[in-house]
Amino acid sequence: MSGPHPGERLPTVALVGRPNTGKSTFLARASRRFVETANAPGTTVVLERRRIIAGGRPAWLVDLPGTRSLVDRPAGDALFWELLLEARPDAILVVTDAGDLRRHLPLVLACRELGLPVVVAANLSDEAERHGVEVEIGRLSQLLAAPVHRTIGRSGQGVDGAVADVVKLAWRRLEVRTGLATPHATAPAAIYPYAVERAIHDEAHEMHVAQSLGAAVLDDGLPGLVADGAVSARGAAAIRLAEVLEPHRWRISDEWVGQVERRRGVRPPFADELARLTTSPWPGLPLFVGVTLGVFATMVIVGGWLAAGLSTAWAATVSPLVTGAVSAVVPVPALANALLWAVDGGLLGMVAVGIPYVLTFYVLLAVLEDSGYLTSAATLMDRVFNVLGLPGRAAIPLLSAAGCNVPAIYGTRVLRTRRERLLAAFLVTLTPCSARSAVVIAALAPFAGPLVALAAFGVVAGLTLGAGLAANALVPGRQPALVLELAPLRRPILGHVMTKAWRRFRSFVVMATPIMLIGSFVLGLVYESGLWAPLATFLEPVSMGLLGLPAIAAIAIVFAFLRKELALQLLIALAVIQYGAGAASLNSFLSPAQLFVFAIVTSISVPCAATLATLVSEFGWRSALSIGGGSLALALGSGAVLARAFKLA
Repeated sequence: MSGPHPGERLPTVALVGRPNTGKSTFLARASRRFVETANAPGTTVVLERRRIIAGGRPAWLVDLPGTRSLVDRPAGDALFWELLLEARPDAILVVTDAGDLRRHLPLVLACRELGLPVVVAANLSDEAERHGVEVEIGRLSQLLAAPVHRTIGRSGQGVDGAVADVVKLAWRRLEVRTGLATPHATAPAAIYPYAVERAIHDEAHEMHVAQSLGAAVLDDGLPGLVADGAVSARGAAAIRLAEVLEPHRWRISDEWVGQVERRRGVRPPFADELARLTTSPWPGLPLFVGVTLGVFATMVIVGGWLAAGLSTAWAATVSPLVTGAVSAVVPVPALANALLWAVDGGLLGMVAVGIPYVLTFYVLLAVLEDSGYLTSAATLMDRVFNVLGLPGRAAIPLLSAAGCNVPAIYGTRVLRTRRERLLAAFLVTLTPCSARSAVVIAALAPFAGPLVALAAFGVVAGLTLGAGLAANALVPGRQPALVLELAPLRRPILGHVMTKAWRRFRSFVVMATPIMLIGSFVLGLVYESGLWAPLATFLEPVSMGLLGLPAIAAIAIVFAFLRKELALQLLIALAVIQYGAGAASLNSFLSPAQLFVFAIVTSISVPCAATLATLVSEFGWRSALSIGGGSLALALGSGAVLARAFKLA
């Protein structure tokens, strides 16, 4: 998140709304830059802040997590008004669902009471029209005493106008605050019954707080509401006042919707029926299995085809040039060979694994996210997560862990207790990310068959479930049922899908390439310097005695700590050096059973360096080492059991 330019003082606009209303899309449209969206609550767990220009005026635009009220906890422990306080807005843009105003207007009314300029976006108006819902925008604007815009965030219709309106109002408030403009009365007219207004006034006077949460939060500031890290008496009173008003906001919402909304009888869109089916056990579970198998089959077929083509092209064109260049520049053979491990073997691993499998998976994941299916899958799997001692909302980071474990661990911030976060983080580290999935598929599908690769994922899933049950037994506790804002199923937009997949893959390449190069170079030095033999001897009791694998496989698993997809590349490189060029085909020195054990152990052993660093930053060294140790013990234990079942050891 970039900060202000030196000497620049700009107003701040807060993007507020319930989950799945399209706030992040507004941020992307206004800033002309991509924003991560997943059609799921918890997508925004930190404040996304961007400098924009709207209507010829610059401003800061801040996307806050989706919330149902000012006193909701949309991103973990923090109340929404605490996040609002952190943003310090001069105006608020409330994004609503035009087809479901009855549930969205209470939040608009709460924001209206903050004493800040408010602009309302009646978003998803195209979907509202398909459902036969018509909204009288002018009348709604009159009732709210605030500008209301009809918008379609996905296409951009009306977005620029709404953002320009709110930026203009934010500039007006900033100018008043800095003395550049004359203030004028902006307090909203009373909309509550007289008895309610009087009771609120009396309680506020008794508690010495302002009559609205907004006045207390935005005028008094943090010191007035928080003391020693806890909500002060003044802040607690303001929260109580906000809660007292909530049922009245819903009653007023019902009345106003009756005035501005017209519904005509239309046949529900097919997407609505499909969304209902995806969240019910039948046919939701078979459909979930079908989607999972479809993703797996696509990665096997498309990834395998790309891997073969790219590897052949690299061997025919790039490898001879790199080998000749390094040999000519570096006169010391051992050092030259070590460099070739990096610039030839390391980059080949990135090309042959990263592009075919990781990029393919990111495209598939982006399709599922943009369609809204991930939220339906999370709802469907709610009972499973409750058995593991986790609330249903943990489904979101755990499903996203299939892409990369690092952002998934950050995503556990949507959980409300440290216990829940630790349990979820442990399961995240056991969930095969795209890199580990690439290793399993590339190691098993070509040499043991797709069914064996699929069985490996089944074993990993079973081990993860068992580990989750064991962890929950150690720290027992009952969890609440799932509460998610279900996103309607939508047709994915190609531009969104490709942009999201490319940005994730680019981030993966930037992070993984240096590790691949350094890891391959270090391993090359280990081999070329002769340290390989003592290391193999040291690991032999574990590799052969426990896992039934040759020592080179154990070395590859150890160095996979740097990056999981490095394991396969290092295994092939070591095999070629030890057994000759023919060992590039893994089945020339490893049986299908050994490949199966290698894939399982690699998949669930110690988290990669980036994941471990994230665990340390989020939970501390002790918890990170406990999670890593648990993963290692599970990997070695399951590998040993499988080795004996296959009579390898």
